[in-house]
Formats: sequence, C-alpha cells, structure tokens
Amino acid sequence: MKLISLISLIIGIVALCLIYIGQTQLSRVQQIQNDIQQDIVNLKQEIVKLKSPKQTQSEETEFPRYHNATGVLKLIRGDRIIVDEDEIPGFMRAMIMSYKVENPEQLKDLKEGDKVKLKLKETETTLTVIDIEKAE
Repeated sequence: MKLISLISLIIGIVALCLIYIGQTQLSRVQQIQNDIQQDIVNLKQEIVKLKSPKQTQSEETEFPRYHNATGVLKLIRGDRIIVDEDEIPGFMRAMIMSYKVENPEQLKDLKEGDKVKLKLKETETTLTVIDIEKAE
C-alpha cells in the first residue's frame, strides 16, 4: 500500500512539474508573440517613413507651401472644381480632388474635360487653386 501511495505521490509531483513547465512555456510564447507584433508595427512605421517624401522639421511646419499639378477638369461649380489629378511627386498620389479656386474668373475659358495646369497653395488645413490654365 505504501508503494502505491509513493508512486501516486511521484506521479502527482511529475504532473505538477509538467503543468508548471507548460505554463512557463506558454507565458514565454505569449511574450514572443507580443514582441513580434511590436516588431511588425515598428516595421510598418519604418516603411511609411521610407515611402513618404523626405522633409526637414522646419519644412514640415512652414506654410503656405506651393505645388504645381496637372490633371483633367471633371466638374466646374461656382468657385469649386473637381480634377482627376496626376501624381505630384513627393506630395500626393494621382487621385480625384475637389478644390476651391481663389479667383473663379480664371474658370471662364475652361470646360469640363480640359487638361489643366494648376498652382496649389497648401496651408495647414486646405489646398486652394491660386492659378489654373489650360494645359498645352
């Protein structure tokens, strides 16, 4: 009987050791997963930095900034236009944009479908067309 009790005790101790080792390993695996997730976030941030235009700290805060753009005029409504705009290297991918035109008088000789050249004024919160003409 004592032998059976001793064997049961040994089996119990071994089982507890295995449970402890399993929990320790599980904690380690969870920590490794967390580290990997943080590394992925860091890598994504680095990729975004590499893809974005290089700017110094002072350039990031100086406004207004000016950009030249080209595109196709899609819609004219009062002092607003919609342009299917080509890429502006280092600033903006090609996309359809809506702009307020600073001087709507410049729109009188333009029509929807015209290829146009734009001069854009960027402030902290807006992009405004300060000059627009038909592209040649």
